[in-house]
Amino acid sequence: MGNMLKMVYQIGGSISVGLAMAGLFLPVLPTTPFVLLAIFLFGKSQPEKVDEILHHPKLGPFVQDYLNPQGIPLKSKIKALLVLWFSILISVLFFIPLLAIKIFVLVVASLVSVWIWTKPTRH
Repeated sequence: MGNMLKMVYQIGGSISVGLAMAGLFLPVLPTTPFVLLAIFLFGKSQPEKVDEILHHPKLGPFVQDYLNPQGIPLKSKIKALLVLWFSILISVLFFIPLLAIKIFVLVVASLVSVWIWTKPTRH
C-alpha cells in the first residue's frame, strides 16, 4: 500500500474516532458507525490502533457486539435502531435543509437498519 493511501486511512481513522467521541456527548451524532469506520480504516493502516479502540473503555463496548461472530443481543439491536432513528429524524426535521440530502440520509439509515436487523441475533 502506498504511503499516501496509508496516510489517508490514518487521517480518516483519526477523524472517525474524533466524531465517535463527540457522539458520546451529542445525541444527534451516532457513535457506533464512526467506531466501526475507524476500525476499518485503522485496520488498513495501523492495526495496533484497532486493538486500542476495541479495548477503549468508552468506545470498545459500542462495537464488541457487532464484531461478535455469535451475533448481537436483541436488546442491543433494538437500542441501536431506536438511537439511530431518533438521531436521524431529529437531523432530517431540524438540521438538514436540502431535500436531496434528507432523502440520502433516510436511505442510508434504512440500509443501516436492514444491516443491523439481519445480523445474527445472540440469545
